[in-house]
Amino acid sequence: MFNPQQIYIVFAILAAVCGAMLWIGYFRKIDILEHERIIDVIVALVIGYLTPTLALWIYYGLEVLGFNFNGELINDFAYSIFGVGITEEFSKLIGVFIAFKILKKRINEPIDYLVFAGIVALGFSVRENFIYYNNYGAQIATGRTLISCLVHIINTSICVYGLYRFKLFNKGNTYINSVVGISVAIASHGLFDFFLVQPFLGIYTSLLATVVYLIGINFWLQMINNCINFSPFFNYQKISSITKLYKTIFTWYVIIVVLVFIFDYYYHDISFAIKALIASLIQEGVVLVIVALRASRLKINKRKYFPVKIQMPIHYTTNDDEDFSILGIAFKIRGENEKEFQFIQYMGKDITICPINKKLSKIQTNKRARLLKKYFLKNDVVTYLVEIYNEDAPSDIYLLKPKTRSGTYVNNIYPIASLMYYENPLDFQKEHETLSYKELKRIEYVYLK
Repeated sequence: MFNPQQIYIVFAILAAVCGAMLWIGYFRKIDILEHERIIDVIVALVIGYLTPTLALWIYYGLEVLGFNFNGELINDFAYSIFGVGITEEFSKLIGVFIAFKILKKRINEPIDYLVFAGIVALGFSVRENFIYYNNYGAQIATGRTLISCLVHIINTSICVYGLYRFKLFNKGNTYINSVVGISVAIASHGLFDFFLVQPFLGIYTSLLATVVYLIGINFWLQMINNCINFSPFFNYQKISSITKLYKTIFTWYVIIVVLVFIFDYYYHDISFAIKALIASLIQEGVVLVIVALRASRLKINKRKYFPVKIQMPIHYTTNDDEDFSILGIAFKIRGENEKEFQFIQYMGKDITICPINKKLSKIQTNKRARLLKKYFLKNDVVTYLVEIYNEDAPSDIYLLKPKTRSGTYVNNIYPIASLMYYENPLDFQKEHETLSYKELKRIEYVYLK
């Protein structure tokens, strides 16, 4: 029915489509407060798919001028920034502006700017990926989907965030924001490519590309975070499903892995396919976990703007909130994990605070309470301000830190937290973002219901 060459093209198409579906699925779910129409997503994707044509024209002009990669360090660095970085970010931005013009009535919350810009960038990447798959085979699909697609999305998002930062958050200056945002995106894009094509540090050069990529992911999620916090449709209950977004990424990644496995089996043999699968999982497994978890974790706090910082998406922690330990060293993926975020469901509601050990408890009995506010301490440690009611006395104000390890529920239902306090509440209000978790005083463990 199909000859091997036709089947080869079918694999290339399927790989490009599955890669697009992974990130479209992510955008659809991160835009949880007010979903975009499928038709609008398709429009933005098609516009993005057309933008590489402009980039190819520019590349042709640069080649005529003799400006291209040639293996020389200075030349390749300059071409990565002023050739690749400027060309591709400029081409995608043209597509973004066209999409924004066509879809202007659909852009009604801050996250829409990053969603539609990201989808335009994804369209650019889909076409680029198809060319790569057609030339090199679908076996490179996992890396291209996980890394190359996201690099395009991140850098275009940085451009757009800079252009619209003042309009959305009243921060900075429109012109300075725009210049900084576009410059950072071009530099990030150029450096990523430079570290891949110019092995001036031998096999270790690609590690620098990974660092640029990981810093970019954290940049991107911080921008998404601010956009959601400032949404006019903000709703704590709706946002609760965001912490499970890693499932979408893992699901589509598995689908792509299966597709690649079938490709390798068809064009080689079962032994080759198994070895390639293992090698791919070893090379990409850690990055996949970091990306999937970080992309599912935000710092949700209504109308709270967090400065966008240069950080890795994973950090060393001593705050009893680690995700895993390596040789006794504790690490946490930035943002709120599911156990920290679930306390959102109690915000503004009457709840009951129950001591784990009533005999040794300071509060002694179950008491009515109310979560008043959420705070992020140094290194994103999540705490909640809680008011505990007393029958014949003024209410007590404490802090709750969700328990994230070693038994986190009572009866597998009621979440456990540390009941804590800070000696000077006024100082806490002013300085909480720079305070270490260790500066709080633990009273006891309690659970909420």
